[in-house]
Amino acid sequence: MAKDRFLAQGVGRASKRQRNGKKIITKGARHPRGDNGSAALMDDGASSDDQIGDTENLEHMHEDDSLAESSDDEMLQLETAADKRLRLAKQYIGKVQQATAAAAGGGDDYDAAQIDRDLVAERLVADANERSGRWSRRIAASLARPLELVRANKAAKTTKPAMAVLTRSLPGGRDAVTCVAVTPDGRYVYVGAKGGTVAKWEWRRDGGNDSARVATLRGHSGAVLAVAVSSDGQFVATGGRDRRIRVWTVADDRLVGVFSQHKDAVTGLAFGCGRQTRHQLYSCAADRMVKLWNVVEMAYIDTLFGHQDGAVAIAALRRDQALTAGARDRSLRLWRVADDSQLVFRAGATTDRRRLTRMLSADATDHAASPAAVSTTHAHADLARRLAAGDTELREHCVDAIAMVDEETFVSGGDSGALSLWSAHKKKPVFVVHVAHGLHSAGNHPDPASADADADSVANPPRARWITALAAVPFTDLFFSASSDGFVRMWQLRPGKAPGFDLVNVIPVAGCVNGLSVCEVSSSGSSDADAVSASLSPVRDIVLAVAVAPEPRLGRWEKTKARNAVKVFQLQATVQQQQKQQQQR
Repeated sequence: MAKDRFLAQGVGRASKRQRNGKKIITKGARHPRGDNGSAALMDDGASSDDQIGDTENLEHMHEDDSLAESSDDEMLQLETAADKRLRLAKQYIGKVQQATAAAAGGGDDYDAAQIDRDLVAERLVADANERSGRWSRRIAASLARPLELVRANKAAKTTKPAMAVLTRSLPGGRDAVTCVAVTPDGRYVYVGAKGGTVAKWEWRRDGGNDSARVATLRGHSGAVLAVAVSSDGQFVATGGRDRRIRVWTVADDRLVGVFSQHKDAVTGLAFGCGRQTRHQLYSCAADRMVKLWNVVEMAYIDTLFGHQDGAVAIAALRRDQALTAGARDRSLRLWRVADDSQLVFRAGATTDRRRLTRMLSADATDHAASPAAVSTTHAHADLARRLAAGDTELREHCVDAIAMVDEETFVSGGDSGALSLWSAHKKKPVFVVHVAHGLHSAGNHPDPASADADADSVANPPRARWITALAAVPFTDLFFSASSDGFVRMWQLRPGKAPGFDLVNVIPVAGCVNGLSVCEVSSSGSSDADAVSASLSPVRDIVLAVAVAPEPRLGRWEKTKARNAVKVFQLQATVQQQQKQQQQR
């Protein structure tokens, strides 16, 4: 009888597998799984292979242990996109609950249900608003208290209703101070001057009360007009009249590189603050160009055209976009780099009788304000009435300062003294406060409502104080404005659909303010490593640096008796107090 080739090959393979220590699995065999998870082979004619089967069972037992250790990794690899989103959401909510509990007082003595209902929900809504680019946190009302300026090297002795403001005056030298920037942790302050140097100050050395000048950045051959620090605190960029942009490291003050593509004085610098844009540097110059750089690779990215005059100010936040002010072309431009497009907003606010009357007749909102802010508001209303009675007209011929509140809301100011609030969805300002910082001292200028005003109005028209500097705490309802009237004003954005802002408080600062820089830090003076913990910290102080000089940063058309200095203020903003006020309302 001829041998079947198929059976012969099968026997050959089986014998080979047996010689290799593998057990033969017949076609009709079943694999019932025991309690230990190993496969037990049921074969009636396999008595000679029992020893091999026992060895295989032991191998399977050890294989199951190793599989149990790697099951988590396999589950992560096999999970779908929806499962991943659900897992990350649960992790994030757990982290928010822990941080919220710590902010509520720490320990285990807290009501988890109450936290889940209120604080966690508020935090999630705030995160959603920030991701959408809209301001959400309300901190301005917590600053509506009388201020008591206390030097940083002295203990604060103040009553509870008043707020002790730690202040430090950093000398600016003989050269006029032009710009200032604070690191995100509030530790270092960079000060640019017309002499071409940038001073690095540690205003609260080692968390204490002593300040020291730790370094001087040299290399510019002309006045330094702009300085900016990256949101991660790694790089600082400086620019000036020598048409150069120099990038330095914050840690060791090392020069990383120089950009020299601008054809005129560099007047503005701004870093993005998003994860993808924190190392993108935006610059504007008197050559009417806006440029985009990468400071990690020291590479040029793009040039944006559109301004008809030199751009003098620039601002940027998380998105891949920047806002610039075009000085005498009286335009604001929102550059959307990813879309290769721009939105043009025409400024040039006019202050006349009709607009002043409309501003005075507007319904006053019920908001918290310090006594100094209330008196300043009344004085401003009296000034507006006198200007309206004298038929005074002030036109904005130059836009000098801008600040972004969020990705779609920003403020601007110029030579007419008007403070304008803008929305990315409107081509005109949605709200304007005329003559926000008053007029220049009377001197040869009579009262606009007096009898001598008509004869002297042509020779000596009233001059409004320019808005020289603006700064905002991103994604909050608080922003600052400054001029040469001796005060830095704090403004609060109005909640709800009706746009507007109101004066909350004032800080006395003598001289012409050429720059403002603001950041949020923990009460100990250091930044929080965890973003969730930082946003839910019970006390988050605001560090405000003010560059003061006797003359403007771009010229010398005005002189005051102030000294060159940088005033650093640490304002205490309590999140829990603000939440309690909202609940009471």
